[in-house]
Amino acid sequence: MQIHLKHPGQPVADFSINGAEVTVSGITINCLDRQEDSSAIIEIRTNSGGAGEGGDGAYLAQIEIPARQYIEIPGATEEEPMTREAAPLDPHAISITLWPTV
Repeated sequence: MQIHLKHPGQPVADFSINGAEVTVSGITINCLDRQEDSSAIIEIRTNSGGAGEGGDGAYLAQIEIPARQYIEIPGATEEEPMTREAAPLDPHAISITLWPTV
């Protein structure tokens, strides 16, 4: 994963990474489950009830999940068409941007 700090040297929310799972302030995002055919950006923000996904509070983190990639697989015979299969998510392609906390 790529980790970017909005303001290096400033404190950020607690976060952890476990494979394709990212946890920020207790909110866990399974990037594998959230990957789609177009890139997805998930915002973790501080709202009135604490940290949560989305909302209009201050940013804690943005998680950018790349678009799903496909592999073309030829059919076993000439009569069978080529099929497409989703390639595994590369965790190194996920990007996390962390904002400073107050």
